[in-house]
Amino acid sequence: MLKNLAIKGFIGLSCLAALTGVAGCGDVSTHSIYEFQVDNVTQINVNEQTNIDVTLKATNIRSEGYDKVLIKVDATNKDNLELKATDTQSHEWDVAQVGYWGPPEGFAISNDYDVTTEFRVTAKAEGAYTVTLNLVDLDNNEMILATKTITFTAVE
Repeated sequence: MLKNLAIKGFIGLSCLAALTGVAGCGDVSTHSIYEFQVDNVTQINVNEQTNIDVTLKATNIRSEGYDKVLIKVDATNKDNLELKATDTQSHEWDVAQVGYWGPPEGFAISNDYDVTTEFRVTAKAEGAYTVTLNLVDLDNNEMILATKTITFTAVE
């Protein structure tokens, strides 16, 4: 019976998954799908600034964007890492220390969003670094809409 309902379109894929206990129920098919695109940097020099472009882009454009999103930033070894960017009001933020990018109350992204931000990365010590970016929907319990993990090594 459930299979027939899903095929006829009465239950969307996400609701079908919810009925099996795998995922939450909700029609997300009207929202665009987004991804992070990041310059491929695997090694940087200690105490030398490296610029890395990070693009948040709609890759599957649908009819709706999101009203309140935030980019959560989780960095390992963050005491030895500067990950700076400048916002639209010309304020510089070290997002490795702050833990997010964007105003704390969130910002809107359109259904065809495509914005690149330059991050200035400086490692103060040798070692391996991992930075994880999560685009979260603040209107939906911080549901993760896109994620990207960046790993690099700092050398003398």
